[in-house]
Amino acid sequence: MYIRTLSQVPDGAVGEYQSKAAALQATEEQLKKYESDCRGIDILKHLRKAKLTTYDETLLLQRRINELPKLFEERAKLDGRARLWQDSPEKNRVFTDPVAERHRIEAFVQRTGALSPAMYRTELAKLLVKLGYPANYVLGNLETELRRARCEARMNTLRWMGPCSGMEVDDPRHLSRQVADHYVQTELGPKPSHRSTACSVFGTSGFCDVFYSNGITIRVNFSKVPHALIAIQVAPKLGPRREYSYWCSGKRVSLGLPGKTP
Repeated sequence: MYIRTLSQVPDGAVGEYQSKAAALQATEEQLKKYESDCRGIDILKHLRKAKLTTYDETLLLQRRINELPKLFEERAKLDGRARLWQDSPEKNRVFTDPVAERHRIEAFVQRTGALSPAMYRTELAKLLVKLGYPANYVLGNLETELRRARCEARMNTLRWMGPCSGMEVDDPRHLSRQVADHYVQTELGPKPSHRSTACSVFGTSGFCDVFYSNGITIRVNFSKVPHALIAIQVAPKLGPRREYSYWCSGKRVSLGLPGKTP
């Protein structure tokens, strides 16, 4: 099913949802599932050299979830063939004739199915690449890889939906800097320079602190995502709390006050 992201749809044309409110509610439910599926999971981002469309990545991740048990079965078979090579004295015999030596090894492999270390890596890489992993990816156990795949699939679902196409999960640092800049400019005056950002965010839990050169720190809270982003000055003194509705066009964030569309 194809669902356009909220950032791609104006009022009155929210794809398969009757309203933006309904779409935001659906996104909120997906965020809760993300928090359940991804808690405690460490995944590597952008593992593939070729960038896939969101739809193609959806298909790939679903296939990965379905076929991971089979991948582990096939790897177990490769492990057995690698042990045949490791345990056989045939591989250590030396002939003075290189051609005869090559033929002997080929005959040994054909007869037993043994895999040399180089051939083992080659065969395993083929299995990994089919499911979108890098050829040199180091698999954990089946339970771990299934949890990682389900987490990646949940993250990918969020990229279909929500005000910022999943940037709240993918890149809260970038999102927070823009929110903090808006807060500083509208509440405190001209924006100071030289900022850094520190985040402790998981889904709707946590916040990012954006630090400015004059000692000002703005905290961006994610507790009301996807409905709103909250900003407040926490240093050098406490400032007003502001709650913004928000929208994205690509990586650019637009902000408005509650009840208004940015």
